[in-house]
Amino acid sequence: MSPVAEGIWLVKGPGKSRFPHCNGFLMVGDRTVLIDAGIGAKRIGEIDHQKRIDTLIISHSHPDHILAWHVLADRQLYLPAQTPASVSDLRLLGRRFVADRQGAKYWTWVAESRLGIHPMRQPDLRFDNGERLDFGSIQLQAIHAPGHLDDHYCFLEVASGILFSIDIDFTGFGPWYGNPEGDILRFRESVSMLRNLPFNQICTSHKSPIAATDADDAFGRYLNAFGRQMTAVFDLCRQGMELKTMVQISPFYRNRMPDVRLQQIFETQMIRKNLALLLREGRIVEENGKFRAT
Repeated sequence: MSPVAEGIWLVKGPGKSRFPHCNGFLMVGDRTVLIDAGIGAKRIGEIDHQKRIDTLIISHSHPDHILAWHVLADRQLYLPAQTPASVSDLRLLGRRFVADRQGAKYWTWVAESRLGIHPMRQPDLRFDNGERLDFGSIQLQAIHAPGHLDDHYCFLEVASGILFSIDIDFTGFGPWYGNPEGDILRFRESVSMLRNLPFNQICTSHKSPIAATDADDAFGRYLNAFGRQMTAVFDLCRQGMELKTMVQISPFYRNRMPDVRLQQIFETQMIRKNLALLLREGRIVEENGKFRAT
């Protein structure tokens, strides 16, 4: 665990906090609180043995954030107000995260069999945008930041000024919106909104903390990544290309994801969303299943 402020620690997830893991954030106020369960069952168990965890806060319902929630199933569970009931049924969660039925079944199989995710129970509390979660010396302001996912939340710890930007994560991959409800425009708005908040440090779910002095550059690069991603799709349209061929070329993952089927599922969604914006802007047209630049 790495201290980031008084009573607050960053707990890095296995594998450099890459999917299916993420960073966790441990806080000790009048209760001991953990944000997200992507550090895995073993690490959660070790921390719980040292400092009994009273409350688990889930920032949003992606698998790398709910991964080992079941280890703390008997503790207080906080979920976003926008998290749907599908988290209690992994088959329904698969249908939420994947557009086609066969792909949804595969997602559910991966979640259950490969990742060992358990369906979630009803939470003890649901938080909404602007609410303050009071843990004595720790005060978390909940900030709804959709676009990555409809129920995606960030948090600002009031006393320390630490902004937990969660999956607005500043990684080299750039913004991720590979589920049907991912939305590029809402994502950009969320990033811009966070950029204007008063904070002293940023902690993300998949990278090391970012100092306030470096934050503006980090936000600028992350916002520019939306344009970089769209340009990658537009360049394929210059050649006149079907969606299927674009997915095979893999402009986002560059065919580096170990699970090829999941890569194709996510890549398809991300390309589709960029195509939709390019069509709306009149920069491309669709003819006989092929997309080409105008």
